[in-house]
Amino acid sequence: MTDHSSGGETTVSRFGWGAVTDIGKLRERNEDAFVVEVEAGLFLVVDGMGGHRGGGLAARMVAQDLPPMIENGLDALKSRHPRVVRALLKAAIVEQSGQLLREGDSESGCAGMGATLALLLISDGRAYVANVGDSRVYRLRRGRLARLSVDHSVVSELLEAGQITPEEATGHSSQGIVTQYMGMPEQVEPLVRSTALNPGDRFLLCTDGLTDLASDAAITAVLKAETDPQIACDRLVDAANRAGGADNITAVVVTWPEAS
Repeated sequence: MTDHSSGGETTVSRFGWGAVTDIGKLRERNEDAFVVEVEAGLFLVVDGMGGHRGGGLAARMVAQDLPPMIENGLDALKSRHPRVVRALLKAAIVEQSGQLLREGDSESGCAGMGATLALLLISDGRAYVANVGDSRVYRLRRGRLARLSVDHSVVSELLEAGQITPEEATGHSSQGIVTQYMGMPEQVEPLVRSTALNPGDRFLLCTDGLTDLASDAAITAVLKAETDPQIACDRLVDAANRAGGADNITAVVVTWPEAS
């Protein structure tokens, strides 16, 4: 069953958005979650880690608890300088990860639960991006796709070190093993960055259930062809399911308007 959240566009947000989460073809339950907070310009995709008990609980906790933590922190800021906002996002993610660890330790059968995270905050003409693990954030600008997130994974580290080729990375035995995740015993080290918004920018937040089965070229083709963000999400999820749907699949697309 596909859980659709209807996209929209408001005068407050100025942006359009769409979102879909889907159980896929092989899993018994959906341990992904997404958050759309239009007033705050805040978007999250969370993937409960299938290799850990309590993955669904972990995803729900992050989706429920992290947004108000960030929004309350933003409201209390005296300065919205990008450096200050980035520091707030990092601190909130670190705190949420610690809370998840403590909850897992206290919840029967949920020790070691974890989740990956992809986050987008649109504020004051800037896009703030954060991620933990292998959930991703992409930006399509003038027809070119750029990954703004970094995969915290064994395969990504092997690629970066030149120990394997991109061809060897596909189907590698360490595929899916992350080196950073929400709820890890050590302090999590999220990627946090920001960039100026350009007219017509489009963003995709997604779990690895999409990117393991859809290439960057396929993602680019859908985002370029479908201007409606909800239809773009539907098409991306359908493509992953047609390719096998081996995992839960979640996609959130956010569009910034063209210059008038």
